[in-house]
Amino acid sequence: MIKEITQFISDETTLIIGTDLFCGHRPQTAQDRCHVVLETAGGGLYYDLPDRVDKMIQIISRAKTYFTARDDAQAVFDLLHGRAGCAMPIITSGIEYEAQTIEAVADPQYIGQDEKGRYEFSTNYIFRIKDV
Repeated sequence: MIKEITQFISDETTLIIGTDLFCGHRPQTAQDRCHVVLETAGGGLYYDLPDRVDKMIQIISRAKTYFTARDDAQAVFDLLHGRAGCAMPIITSGIEYEAQTIEAVADPQYIGQDEKGRYEFSTNYIFRIKDV
């Protein structure tokens, strides 16, 4: 589902996968201003609802200045938080997912500077997803 979530973000923004939006990891060669979508622990599975999962996702936004990184993280937050009934892009043929709700755990949080002095903000989301 992480690929579908990353593609959904790309489809809804001007971010381009492999350029300023990355899925699963951020390469060393990534530009200064970018985002990475990561899977995190937590969420939930439901024995009686095998087609449902609460997928925990972390998005880290990075830029050369504090306020650019903050604004970028806030733009993704504004896009995702509170959305409901979103059809996820089909990445694997025949598998369709719907984000019943997308909820941020908190607003974007400053997590410091990386080894090259670029500023980073992190936001965690719960994507409540079901197979269609």
